[in-house]
Formats: sequence, C-alpha cells, structure tokens
Amino acid sequence: MPRIEHFHMVPQIEEQYCFSIAVRSGDYVHIGGLTASDDQGNELHPENAGLQMRSIYSQLSKVLNHFGGSPQDVVSEVIYYTVPMNEYNEQLFPYRQAFYKGCEAPSVAGMQVLGFTSEAIKVELTAVAYLPV
Repeated sequence: MPRIEHFHMVPQIEEQYCFSIAVRSGDYVHIGGLTASDDQGNELHPENAGLQMRSIYSQLSKVLNHFGGSPQDVVSEVIYYTVPMNEYNEQLFPYRQAFYKGCEAPSVAGMQVLGFTSEAIKVELTAVAYLPV
C-alpha cells in the first residue's frame, strides 16, 4: 500500500483548486472540504442548510466506503456553518445524529463562520477517520 493515497470526488475542480477531498496517510484518512455538491461540483440546495448537511454526510459515507470504513471509524469532525444556532440545532444536527446512530460518535467542533467561497454554501465539514492499515 502506498504511504499516501489521494481520493477525488470531482477531480477537475479539486485539481483546479489544488486539493484532494481525502488523503490517507498511514492509519488515518483526512477528509476535508465536504460541501453539498453534485458529481460536477455544482452546489446543491442553496437555500436549505439541512439538505446540504444530509448531502455532506452522504459524501462522507462515500469517502469512508472507498477506504473500507464506516461512521464508527470517524475520530474527529469539524462542522463550519453560516446559519444561526437555532437553525443548526433544528435542521442540521438531526442529520449528524442519524449518521452516527448506533456507534460511538467522534469528537466534534462546530464553528459559525461568516461565509464560504460561494454564497450557496451554508455548511462545510472536515473529518479524520482512523482505519488501521
């Protein structure tokens, strides 16, 4: 197995912006910049942060599956959001609860931010998974 393995969801966009959506380094997979987007990188649900969160956890599942993992392998997560706290609690948090249902949830930090590179983005997630080689 290579020391470092890159995983791309939208290769053209990731190449343009000089990033990989996930990078395996030894026993850890670093996952970053997950936003609600389709296979061409177009933003989804610009007016609905809850549906964006649902899409993000679907993408996180795809990344974990690629590396042979599942939600129980996530050890750390940071959620960035632009919505008010009550909207986070009511519309976003239930998707997080559903994703980690039945397993020990990872450490998490939530950070309300002023904005992202696109006004359509309301939520972005980064995570680290522990998947021993």
